[in-house]
Amino acid sequence: MKRRTFLHTAAMTAASLSANKVFAGLRKGAFEKDNAEPAKGKTLRLKGDYYQHHPVDFSRGRLGALGFEGWGNSVDVNVAADQTALIPMHIWNIGFSPQLSFKPEGPAAPIMKMLEWASRSGPITRSQIPPVLQAARDGGIRVIHVASDEHYALKYPGYEMSKQVAGPEPEGLPSAPMHDYVKTLNEERADLVFGPGRKEARPHYLKHLDFPPQARPLDDEYVTFTTHQLNGVLRKHGIWNLIYIGFAINWCLWFSPGGMVDMSRLGYRCNCIEEATTAVENKESVENEFNKKQSMWRTSLMFGYIHHADDFIQACYRMNS
Repeated sequence: MKRRTFLHTAAMTAASLSANKVFAGLRKGAFEKDNAEPAKGKTLRLKGDYYQHHPVDFSRGRLGALGFEGWGNSVDVNVAADQTALIPMHIWNIGFSPQLSFKPEGPAAPIMKMLEWASRSGPITRSQIPPVLQAARDGGIRVIHVASDEHYALKYPGYEMSKQVAGPEPEGLPSAPMHDYVKTLNEERADLVFGPGRKEARPHYLKHLDFPPQARPLDDEYVTFTTHQLNGVLRKHGIWNLIYIGFAINWCLWFSPGGMVDMSRLGYRCNCIEEATTAVENKESVENEFNKKQSMWRTSLMFGYIHHADDFIQACYRMNS
């Protein structure tokens, strides 16, 4: 199995394993032709929060991190708008489709019972993501979608555009020894961790998985599925500054194909909009969303800046004033 296929399978197992009337007013797209550059010559100016991971207070011994300045600092991030892309990643129709209702019964129930983050991703998809997408489109920021599965990416013209730009997938790394045996062991472990019945529910789940109406790609927006495709599109347009939204920050947005780990290793700066994502939580972390807080810290340390929805929206519209 190729590395991208393994990562996709792992993400689907653990994390999940024409628009609707409300959005009929959205423009056809910020650019009508593939070679158009509406944001050329413009600068996106917004704040970037970062965590100051220093200085160690050596007088405190093992608690030296108490000397860190931490949050509270930001810098002015000024970047060419045509070198920036908004990356909506793994925004799904869970809870928006009757076939994928977020409830403990029905054919998708074995998967829904582990998707605790969907209780938060639904409201974010309804309230936070549409204005961010609209602002990017109106400001001329290129929107490049990342799907989690090819079967629904194929529904959108932008996927064929991406494949044409990127070309055939490169050959992956050779698999580990006893790969098939280890895969079986991992599936057994996954049943213990995430619950039984997921394998039987997965065909129904995958068949109905799609973008929700609120985050559906426009016909002239790229849709990608692999790191190779996303890299090809970004290289074509000279884009190096990526701003991620979607689900979930500490799972797919980091580790899936097209996520921050892969893209940062290729030399891209990977930022996120805090209000337009959530994290996978557990029973110990969910009350205060500790995992999301930790994810903002780790994203700041490893990948890029933390942006905020209101500031991003205002920055996009300022470019047109």
